[in-house]
Amino acid sequence: MYTLELTKENLDRNIARLAIPAAMENLLHMMVFIVDIIMVGRLGTEAIASVGLAGALNFVLTIVFSAISVGTVSLVARHTGAREKAAAERVAAQSMFLAMVIGICVAPILFFSAVNVLYLMSAEPEVADLGALYFKIVICFLPCRLIMLAASAAFRGAGDARTPLLITLLMNCTNVLFNWLLIFGMWIFPRMEVAGAAWGTAISYVLGALLATAILFGGRAPITVRIGDMLPDLDVIKRVLKISMPAALDAFLTQAGYLVFLKIVAMLGTSSLAAHQIAIRIESFSFMPGYALAVSTATLVGQSLGAKKMDLAQLSMRRSCIYALAVMCTFGILFLLIPGQLASIFSPEKDVLGLTIICVMIAAIEQPALAVYMVYAGGLRGAGDTLSPMMITIIGTLFFHVPVAYLFGIVFGWGLAGIWFGAALDWIGRAIAVYILYRRGRWRRIEV
Repeated sequence: MYTLELTKENLDRNIARLAIPAAMENLLHMMVFIVDIIMVGRLGTEAIASVGLAGALNFVLTIVFSAISVGTVSLVARHTGAREKAAAERVAAQSMFLAMVIGICVAPILFFSAVNVLYLMSAEPEVADLGALYFKIVICFLPCRLIMLAASAAFRGAGDARTPLLITLLMNCTNVLFNWLLIFGMWIFPRMEVAGAAWGTAISYVLGALLATAILFGGRAPITVRIGDMLPDLDVIKRVLKISMPAALDAFLTQAGYLVFLKIVAMLGTSSLAAHQIAIRIESFSFMPGYALAVSTATLVGQSLGAKKMDLAQLSMRRSCIYALAVMCTFGILFLLIPGQLASIFSPEKDVLGLTIICVMIAAIEQPALAVYMVYAGGLRGAGDTLSPMMITIIGTLFFHVPVAYLFGIVFGWGLAGIWFGAALDWIGRAIAVYILYRRGRWRRIEV
């Protein structure tokens, strides 16, 4: 069975072994959405706003319903650290079963409510209609997306970050190819514009699910899933859900807050909405090291606790946070120095470009706080403590993130810049809170 050599001497090597592929994988996931925006950018501001809004909604829903992967990583890592291969494989199989069931049940509801949701988010009529077209196509393939994410979580929990990276690389290449063919009508393919971007993304989801399933069932991975393991096992499902449900609520509140946040942005008009979508995609590059180190920390903490190495689990969080701060602060400097060059990649119109530059510069402020929050929250979740990050999310979203965005952006009349500045203050508060909870040590006493 594949396990990491869990020693202090090998900690830096283990962090790199897990974080670098995870960072590259996250970059490729982000590129699926970024490529859509870049390619439809040639179709005008309405196309950018509609694909950005619908893509954000799809991303939000994926994050919420894939929260099962938090429990998967934690449990697979614990069993891997304890050298309990059969138990780890059982968790992986049940996680994929849950992902499939959730996707099949939820996709039809989202399909038929697409237009209403986009109007609820204050999208203008043309943006809502184009966005609904994109969203309906992509959401039909939600089960494939969730199955792929559950499988990737199982790989990472077992210490294998390379396989999800390779799958995502193939998905990204597929998305770019079919975007080019279908958006602009190249070769024998029809010109589908916004719908073409959606079909490119959907096809990549199908490919990802097929590859992840084939590898898990084919015995070419650290853990192997068998058909019999996919039959419902209530004991395992309860264990996965015990950890995942607080994480799911955390994700739901975070993403619900983001959707309300997006609605506030949409109230400022299509130009502000387009600028926000571009700025978010630029800032998403800085999320990669934080996300990757959060993923690697979750695996290292879970495996260290499974191997009864509490000191190593704690050291993993501290060391990873230092690395995250170094890299994300570097991104912050770039956001201050070359925001115009970064924004110009998306070919925005002049008014959109100006707003985007302001947002990217404000994003530099929140980079240190994001680094601290992402790594320590990832470590707590890897230990099975999903309740602490959830409480931070509840307080931050309901009492700070959304109210301050509305206050600064709408009431005070500061516009999009005020909304982004409020978000930066929120992340600073969350970073302080997660570090306090880490120091209190509830995560050390969690039984999974």
